[in-house]
Amino acid sequence: MKPDERTYAELIGAYFRAEIVGKAMETYEQMKAAGLTPTELTLTILIKNLEKAGEEALLETIKNECSEYFDYPEKFLQQVARKYPKRKSVIVI
Repeated sequence: MKPDERTYAELIGAYFRAEIVGKAMETYEQMKAAGLTPTELTLTILIKNLEKAGEEALLETIKNECSEYFDYPEKFLQQVARKYPKRKSVIVI
């Protein structure tokens, strides 16, 4: 039995929750190598967690890849930004 896109998305999310960014990205690459196309769920998980982890270079790579999977990548990215706004850091002195 081969894993489907949802299984990969869940694994990617689990790696991010465990703060294992490298393994999350490796799993994403394995998913693509298996011939599966990332869905909105997978890309949303990647975008919001790479933002949270401060992985700007990887984040930009994923955002750029959205044009391969969506007819209107800008619209998708705007929806993600509205649904999951960046949290502002508060510095306590």
